[in-house]
Amino acid sequence: MSNKKRAVIGRKISNTNLDTLITKDNSDCLIDSSPIDGRDIKWEKVTIKSQDVFNKCVKSIYNKRSFDDLSLASVLDIYHSIRSSKGNTEPVRAELVGGKYEILGGLRRAYTVSLLPNTKLSLIVAKDLTEKERAHFARVMDEYAEPSFMDKAKSIQALKTKLDRNNEKEISGLELSDLLGMKKSNVYYALSYANLPKELINLFPALKYIATPLLRELVKHNKDGYLETIAEQFRPIEPVTLTGTETAEEISLLEEELEKSSKNLQKELLAKIRADKATAPISYEGKLKEYAKQDLAGIKVKPTKSGLSITINESKIDPKILDKFITILNGNEQ
Repeated sequence: MSNKKRAVIGRKISNTNLDTLITKDNSDCLIDSSPIDGRDIKWEKVTIKSQDVFNKCVKSIYNKRSFDDLSLASVLDIYHSIRSSKGNTEPVRAELVGGKYEILGGLRRAYTVSLLPNTKLSLIVAKDLTEKERAHFARVMDEYAEPSFMDKAKSIQALKTKLDRNNEKEISGLELSDLLGMKKSNVYYALSYANLPKELINLFPALKYIATPLLRELVKHNKDGYLETIAEQFRPIEPVTLTGTETAEEISLLEEELEKSSKNLQKELLAKIRADKATAPISYEGKLKEYAKQDLAGIKVKPTKSGLSITINESKIDPKILDKFITILNGNEQ
């Protein structure tokens, strides 16, 4: 008689303890229904040593977090708990593909375990998921700490690159948004953020410390090597180091310092950009030079790099002058 029982995996799984996912007799596997077509999916419990994490685990291309950009600073909020428990109490969700565990949810937990000798990584692992199932589980299985927009940006760019290569054609923003369950506009924002120079991004201790308003501003000026030049003028925030004996309170204070330093750096970057982009008054010496000097009610004349910008307020301009303008625009001026 089978001792396998159905359990709910998927939405809100990160709020569920591993013990409640395994059958009462401590079976190492369970059966769940696919959220896509209802078929049975078998999940098995796996444990690996901390020193094997990087050898046996890789990021699923659908995972919203950027594995390459993880750092100690990005996992401080879970570091003490995993160290104290000798491993992650909330299992990582993964799929076994080609002998590697492709992590769908729980990259930060896997990374933290890899930093701590004598700890173990607990996983719940499936096999043979479809592309839609992979995308779904990666979307709903990492709810403890939502990846930052910059995390998502790098992951979306990597996903797009892989899908473009696999399909031998460029995947559209609409196709990406459908696959990821994101608004099309947010997908395009993410792709633009992912193109920001690493020299600037690396000024921060982790991607989660970069606020979205700063990203929006940086994208506006990401051309002609300007941001790379800006980055050279700032010192990166010092990377985090721990002795391994810090208390939870001490680690929390360190997080607060990183947050404060990151906010100050963002303010300084914005101030520098605004100062650089502040333009001096433009000198105009063109054919309409005399008109530019006149102060006429209802007409605002502003010199630009290519000539004059003229704004007319019809409620204030002299009707005779307005008629004159109309005549000229109609090409009837003698």
